[in-house]
Amino acid sequence: MREATANLAKSRLWQPPIVGIVTFILMFVAIGLAHTLMVMIEHNLGKQNTYLYSPLMGFAGIVMLWYGIKSKNEAFQTWIGFFAGVIVWMCWVEFFYMWYGRENWGMLPRMDGADGLSVSGTWPEYMIMGSTVGTLMMMLCYYTFDKDTRCNMFLWFQKRFGLKEGLGPSTKSARDRNYAIITFMEIFFVTWFCYAWNLLCFDPGLVGAQGESNLFLAVNLGSVFVATIWSGFCFTRLIKFKRTSTALRYAIPVGNIFWINVEVLGKFGLLTEIWVDPWSYTLEMSVIFAAFVVLGVLLVLAPKKEAELGNWKRKGA
Repeated sequence: MREATANLAKSRLWQPPIVGIVTFILMFVAIGLAHTLMVMIEHNLGKQNTYLYSPLMGFAGIVMLWYGIKSKNEAFQTWIGFFAGVIVWMCWVEFFYMWYGRENWGMLPRMDGADGLSVSGTWPEYMIMGSTVGTLMMMLCYYTFDKDTRCNMFLWFQKRFGLKEGLGPSTKSARDRNYAIITFMEIFFVTWFCYAWNLLCFDPGLVGAQGESNLFLAVNLGSVFVATIWSGFCFTRLIKFKRTSTALRYAIPVGNIFWINVEVLGKFGLLTEIWVDPWSYTLEMSVIFAAFVVLGVLLVLAPKKEAELGNWKRKGA
């Protein structure tokens, strides 16, 4: 009786809008902590060892993904896909571009300022990443024409461009989808998209130099406006979610799009980027990390539907 009462209380607690709010905060905090993790790895291993071991660390993320794909538990698949995506992006994209730009090509960061000697923040790895926009758009086109996609953005494009009839009905049901690889690819493409967004808006070759160009100011204010409206609209949908696994996956783009504002505020010097200097803000980063752990544990312990646990009921059973 006591156990049934406790389960009922948990079920009442994990109702909209709590599920959406918790997953949004978790994702928003996770983005900052991912920056911190990258900085700490480079600091503790040293640059050369980071370049040496990052391919192995990325492979460890692929091994995690392999275990997630084998699981039938949607909640477990989602968490594994999330962490694997963060690790592989960091090790096989960011650290690799860093090595290629700084070490292999010997590229210098883009300089600006009155004396032309100030680093604008566009380090070699980000200049390389900015050049991948064409590849990103090509891959996004692929998902736009994928009839089995369940991404709301791509579904919206399919509907607006009249693609649904030509593409035909989806060949996959919910139980046919593996959420480990879905979450993994979502992390990868959402991170890539948001990086490209910021890099294009910060590029002095496109919008002029900060502090010297009205276009730079207008573009980045417009970026804040679009990011706020877009993430705000998605947030109103997120707070209606009941399933924690679905909410966590939906919170990935919501949190990352809203983070665009953080990058712009940091660029204008209106926000201290404590997540890239954790040693100077030990207390603050410790509190943020503790909040991430607590929220993560709460989501893991939250009541799950049978389908989230891989227990599908057969029709007519």
